[in-house]
Amino acid sequence: MKNILILATFALCLTTARADLTASHQAAIEKLVVALQVQKQFESNLIMGFEAGMGGTSDQIKAMPPAMQQKFATGMEKVKTAILEQMGWAKLKPEIVVIYGKNFTEQEAKDVTALMESPAGQLLLGKQLKVSADLMKETQEKMKVLQPQIMQIMQAEMTKQ
Repeated sequence: MKNILILATFALCLTTARADLTASHQAAIEKLVVALQVQKQFESNLIMGFEAGMGGTSDQIKAMPPAMQQKFATGMEKVKTAILEQMGWAKLKPEIVVIYGKNFTEQEAKDVTALMESPAGQLLLGKQLKVSADLMKETQEKMKVLQPQIMQIMQAEMTKQ
C-alpha cells in the first residue's frame, strides 16, 4: 500500500509539473531539446556511463578465452539494448521535457534554440559528444590507476576495530 501511495504521489507530481508548462512553453522546450540533440547525448551518456562502470572488468575480459570474450560481448550488447529500452529516450522523454521546462523559461528556450541552430551552435554540438567520450575515457584510465588505492583504503577501514 505504501508503494502505491508513493507511486501515485510521484505520478501526480509529474502530471502537475507537465501541467505547469503552457502549450507554447512545451513547444519551445521540445524545439530546444531537438536543437540541443538531447536524445543523442542522453542515450550516448547512458551507454558511456554503463561502460565506464564496467571499465574495471576490461582486464578480466581480456583474460578470458576468445570464445568467452565473444559470449561476453554478445551479452553486453543485449544489456545495452535492455538499458536503452527501459531507460532510453522513448521512456524518459516526457520527464526530460519537464526537467528542461523547469529550468528554462519559454523565452530562454527560444533564445538558446536560436543559438544552437546557428553554425557556431551546430559546431559546438558536433564536438560536444566527442569531448564527452574523450573525458569519460580519460576518467576511466585515471580510475584504473586509483582503484587499487581505493581498495586498500576500504579494506583498512573495514578491518578497523
